[in-house]
Amino acid sequence: MANHYGRPGLGHNALALARLENARAALKLAEARLANTRVLAPTDGVILQRLAEPGDVAQAGKVLLSLQADGETRVYANVDEKNLGIVAPGQKAQAAADAFPGQPFEGDLYYVAPGVDAQRGTVEIRLRVPDPPAFLKPDMTVSVEVRGASRKDVVSVPTESVRDAGTAAPWVLVVKDDHAIKQAVTLGLKGEGRTEILTGVAAGDLVVLPTAAPVTPGERVHTRMAS
Repeated sequence: MANHYGRPGLGHNALALARLENARAALKLAEARLANTRVLAPTDGVILQRLAEPGDVAQAGKVLLSLQADGETRVYANVDEKNLGIVAPGQKAQAAADAFPGQPFEGDLYYVAPGVDAQRGTVEIRLRVPDPPAFLKPDMTVSVEVRGASRKDVVSVPTESVRDAGTAAPWVLVVKDDHAIKQAVTLGLKGEGRTEILTGVAAGDLVVLPTAAPVTPGERVHTRMAS
């Protein structure tokens, strides 16, 4: 007669292992749910605005916090697309906050957007500010002048005096013999409030600025130096 010996407890061990695996799976699920309740900032910084309260339900796409990230100071600006050919990474720039116009600061252009904003006709540029002034705050409005090039001892006129500047035939009104004469010009570099004139106007010539009462070519004018 043959004797058969079983392995006592085998069924209990399998049941215990199955329960252990179920417990581990439940733990992972609980940890995942706990992780979903935590909101982590992508970087160190200072919270500027809190748009949610503890216990609120966070909906997808809803902004909860506004954060000022630690690190270098940057300025984002938009330039007219017609200037796209004269701006490039590596150029120097000068910026001034509208609230502190008399305290400009330096910036380095490091990025030019690859595309144009079709609605506004502008291109985004970004500047690094190596030495930001103490008054500079997030979301301040600033004006930016990019130094594409510079030249000395040039003839320039107030930018507002150039008519049809965005076309192939810009012109100005030059005062000759007390009359406003239409004069075609060739434009050069454009700076803050002034535009270089390569041909058409000589040093000492008087040009007519736009006024409330428009002056037409050939009209008699009385000269007065702009203040």
